[in-house]
Order: sequence, then C-alpha cells, then structure tokens
Amino acid sequence: MTREQLLTWAKPRAVMKSIAQQAVFFALGLLSARAVVFGRCAPFGIAMAAACPWENALAAVLGAALGYILPGTVTVPMHCLTALLACIGIRWVLRSVAARLMQVKAGYAALLAGIPLLCTGMIVYFVNDSGSTAAAYAVAEALLAGAWAYFFSRTVDLFTEQRPMGHYLPQEMTCAAFSAGVFLLALAALRAGPITMGGVLAVLIILYASEYNGVAGGSVAGVAAGTCFAFTGDGLSGLAGAYGVGGLMAGLFAPLGRLPSACAFILSSAVASLPAAVTTQRLDTLWEVAAASVIYILLPERLTGNLIGRFAGKTDVREVPRAQDLRRTVVARLDHAADALGEVAGTVQQVGEKLDKAQQNRPQSALQELHRTQTAQNRRLMVRQFSAVSTVLEEMASEFELFERSDETSADLVSEVLYEFALQPLDVSCRVDRFERMTIEILAVRGEGVKVNKADLTREVSKVCGRTFSQPSISRTQTSWRLVFCERPLYRMVMGSARHNCYDNTLCGDSTRCFEDGTGRYIAILSDGMGTGGRAAVDGVMVSDLLAQLIQAGVGFDSALQIVNTAMGVKSGDESSATVDLVSADLYTGIVEFHKAGAAMSFVRVDGKVHPVDAPGIPVGILEQVSFHCSQEELAGNDLVVMVSDGALCEGTAWITALLEGSCEAKTPQELAEAVVAGAVARRSDGHDDDVTAIVLKLHAFRQQAD
Repeated sequence: MTREQLLTWAKPRAVMKSIAQQAVFFALGLLSARAVVFGRCAPFGIAMAAACPWENALAAVLGAALGYILPGTVTVPMHCLTALLACIGIRWVLRSVAARLMQVKAGYAALLAGIPLLCTGMIVYFVNDSGSTAAAYAVAEALLAGAWAYFFSRTVDLFTEQRPMGHYLPQEMTCAAFSAGVFLLALAALRAGPITMGGVLAVLIILYASEYNGVAGGSVAGVAAGTCFAFTGDGLSGLAGAYGVGGLMAGLFAPLGRLPSACAFILSSAVASLPAAVTTQRLDTLWEVAAASVIYILLPERLTGNLIGRFAGKTDVREVPRAQDLRRTVVARLDHAADALGEVAGTVQQVGEKLDKAQQNRPQSALQELHRTQTAQNRRLMVRQFSAVSTVLEEMASEFELFERSDETSADLVSEVLYEFALQPLDVSCRVDRFERMTIEILAVRGEGVKVNKADLTREVSKVCGRTFSQPSISRTQTSWRLVFCERPLYRMVMGSARHNCYDNTLCGDSTRCFEDGTGRYIAILSDGMGTGGRAAVDGVMVSDLLAQLIQAGVGFDSALQIVNTAMGVKSGDESSATVDLVSADLYTGIVEFHKAGAAMSFVRVDGKVHPVDAPGIPVGILEQVSFHCSQEELAGNDLVVMVSDGALCEGTAWITALLEGSCEAKTPQELAEAVVAGAVARRSDGHDDDVTAIVLKLHAFRQQAD
C-alpha cells in the first residue's frame, strides 16, 4: 500500500473513530443525568461534564442536558441545568489553566462540578426559603457531584491510558466501580415486572469481578453497586452491605467454579438483605439476583473472557508479602467479625423476646397474632443464619491459625523449578502448619504450546523441598493457573459400598457421598431420609449433597450441619427429616472421627477385633437447632470402618460383628459391603422390607498395594 493510499484509508477511519467517541460521551452524559438519588437530586450529569476530556465535553453536555429535560419518574430541578451550563462555561474560560493542572486533574474536575451546583442549590434555598432540609439536600448534592466527578475523571484516564492488561491499581478499579454504579442506577428505570436492567447488570458485574479479581474485586464491586442503589432511598438501604457480603463470599468460592460462586452470592446476599426485605417488603432485588446468577452460569466464558480479563489483577513476582503479619491480621479480623455477628444474633434474639413478651399482654386480633407469629419465625431464621455465618468465620480464623510460618527459601527453589518447566511464576507460597506439614500454592502462567507432566513436576518439587508431595490439584482462570501441592499422607482409603432398595423400588431413601477434601481428610457421608421411596430419596440426597458441597468448600462440620438443618426446615411446608452419619479420616495420622445426627450404629475393626460406635442424636429437619454427637478412634493399616443404615440392624448386630471378625483379610471392602447388605436382607424375619446401605472403609499404608 502506497503512502497516498494509506493516508486516504486512514482519514475516514479517524473520522469514524472521532464520531464514535462523541457518541459514547453523549450516551454517558445522558445516562448520568438520568440517575436520580434521594428522589430529587441529579448531580451526575454535571459530574460527567466536568470530568470528560475537553474534546468530548460538548457531546457530554448535550447528552446531560437532554437527560435533564426528558420526562421521568421525578422532576429534575432547573438549577441542575443552570449548574451544567455554569460548569461548561467555567471549563471553557479556564481551559488554558486546566492544561497546567494535569497532576490534580481529578480534583479540579471535582471542584468544577461541586461549586456551581452548590451555588445554584443555595440560591434556590434562599429564594424559596425552603427550610434546613432543602439546604442539607443542596450540600449533599454538591458533594456527590464533586465525588463522582473525581471518580469519572480517574475512570476516563483508566480507559484512555495504554497500559498492559491487568496492570490497574485497586484505587483505579474502585473509581471505575463507583462510576459504573451511576450508569446502573440510570438503567434501573428499565423494568420488566419485578426485575430491572440496572439491578441485573449490577449483580453480573459483581459476579464477574469476583471471578477475575477474587475477594477484593467482588467486595469492591458489591459495595460500589449497593451504595449507588442505596442512595435512591426506595427501600434499598441494605443493598450496600448485602452486595458487599455477596461479592466477598462469591470471591471466596470463585476458585471452585461459577456455580459455587453464584450460589454463595445468592445465599449470602439473601441472608444479609433479609432484615431490610422483611421491613420494607422489597423482594424484587432477590428476583434480580436469581436472574443475573442464571445468566452468569449459562453465559459462555469465551464471550466475556477477553473483555473482562482486561481488568483482571496481576501479581508482581517482585512483591514479597509479609505473610506473618497478613495471617495475624486476617485471623484477628475474622475473629472480630465472628464475635460481632454473634453479638448481633444475641441482640436480635433478646430484643425480639422482649417485644413478644410486651405484645402478649395486649389484646390482638387473629390477623395481628398471625403477623406476630410470622415475624417471630423470620427472626429465628435470621438469628440462626447470623449464628451460622459467625461459626463459619470462626472456623476460617482457626484454619488460618494452623499456618505457623512461610518458607521463603523453598518458595525460591520451587520458582526455579517452574521456570525449568516453562511456567512463569506470578506468586509462590510455601506454608508450613503447626504439624510441620507443607502446602505449596502457586499462581503461574504457562507458555504457549507448553505441556507439563504433573508427575515429573511433582518429583522435582519434592526433590528441592526435601519432602514428598502428592500430584497437584490444578484450577485454571482466564489469565493464570493455580496449582496446590500437599504433602503425601501416610495412608490412603479404599472404599466399598452396596445398597438394597426397599421392595426393589427404583428410588432409595439412603444416599452416600465419599471424597477427599483436599486437606488430607477422607470424608464419608451416609444420609437416611425418613421413610422409603421418592420423598425419602429427595431428603437423603439433599442432605448428603449439601453437606458434601459445603465441606468441600471449606465449611466446618458443625456449621455445615446447621445450614443443612435450616435448608431442610424451609424447603417445603411438609415435615422433612434425615439422619446424618459422617466419618472423617485423617490420612496423615489415621485418626477417624465419627459425627452422628440420629444415625445408626457403626462398627470399627482394629487389630482384628470389632466394636460398635453409637451415639444418640436427632435427625436434621426436626428441631431449629441440631448438633453432631462425636467420637474418635485411632486406626492403623488394614483397620476397617463400617457404616450402615438402620435397615441393616433389624436383626441385631451380633451377626455383623461375626462377619467382620471372620473376614480378616479374605475380602475386599466392596465384597464386605455386599456381604453386609445381603446378610441384612436375608435375615429379615418380620415380613417387612427397608432400604439397606453399607459403606466399608479400609485404611492402607501408602506403600501398600490396595486390594
């Protein structure tokens, strides 16, 4: 292409680019002006006019003016138009001075927006003699204009600067989040039934921020979006906290995938917004959260990855975190938050009881009595949720306390190994807990076309650290890989299971889940839904699956049980209950913990001798509070644990003990489980049938060959 042809082609392209930029700022000005807070203040159009680049100022002013003139749900005062004209006039007069204020451009924009709006607002106040409330609104409107002019200015710089992807500071991302909140507020006027476009987009932004920037991104986006909606005053004052908590929890669960992250956001934001929703009867935000979460889960990642990945944070390998200080800070804050939530639950309970006692002495109609009963039920539900969240935070603090120190020398050696495998380390953390077990967590970028053999990588990492590691668990994001190495445990578990359906029905009320939780524990869950058939199957599967998901996400056993108990209590109007039998085996030490909630007896074979493990308890779904009854056994290689449902015990336990003691090493765990189930069915003599399930767990030293 000749120079003349290149110039001929480039000129119309530059013109189209300029037209597109003007159209963008016209639309931004229009949306900013349509965002109204407190039901009467519209400062954001002026903020956009003050913050946009001078070459786009006319388009932004025209868009803002049109936004103020167009009819809407509220009437925008004319002083906003006057302040808009004053702002652009001052910018034109001082445009030569502004060129010398580039270092404080955002602050200059804040003054340009705030001062004219304050002056026009106070003039209206003195002329109309509207009272102190009008003066307060005028000052608040001017402050909002200045604040968002600052946010808009920093955000414009963020988009116009040519920086590599991911190299954005947290302060800049916070400004962008608050700027986006204004546009979402304007789009909230577009409604389809109980759902607004602005609300759905807000939740989507929070979820994507959690996916690509973790806890920090989700929390900032949630607080920013919630704060903007809270300014409307339409019963949405609790959204800042609800979205903030939702973003934080979504960020925590983001490494597990989109579904766990979305579920964490739904549950946590719903619980946090429950008091406000009950008070104001505003439940439309819950519909918006549900709709946005479904869109987030179903939307293919390839459609959004390139755009949102531009803002994904990137860790600088030269930054060495002060791990000990950070750990102590996190533990202290989690403990404090847990104590605060526990006190909130106690306060709500005490106040509610006093109010109930006072109302009992007053004559009330049947409708008032029904409303009081429903309020008490909602309060008890909220107290249980606050208590559950408090317990989860306490468990997180305890987990962080397990890590005693960081091994920087090993981290440097692991980094060198990664380079040998064509992996660029962004961050390497080698944590040693109080039991002297090391966990290595790596954030790295893989080169194009590079294939990594996990076995070879594990062998080299084990060699430089002087420890034996299992192969890593790997999770991938749009921009990086996360690898976690754990020291290889002393034992491994071999599992066998068998089941008999009552009267050979298709569905079974017993449900099982067995898995390793990633921290060196093997978990086995047996849940028996009360009764038989479809309804019992639904209860059993729901309890076992929810428990497994919560435990795999890092929630403790007791907290997971409380959450499942609450879920069982509200899933339907009919009574639902199920037993829980949970076994947790520490593969490093051989210590096995039994956690039972109404479950049948279990059996342990140690050195060839069998003894039962039993504990009283109440199934989940019956009472508002439920707890595990726990016991502990220390096992070694070739020892057994046998879990059964109550259908296996109708003819006593002596035959099971004899079967286990007589089997010795002749049968595998699978064969033993099948023998237990077959024996229970054959020995049934009362003419009835029941679901029968058996799980057999056999501990093997890691060097042993499993059966």
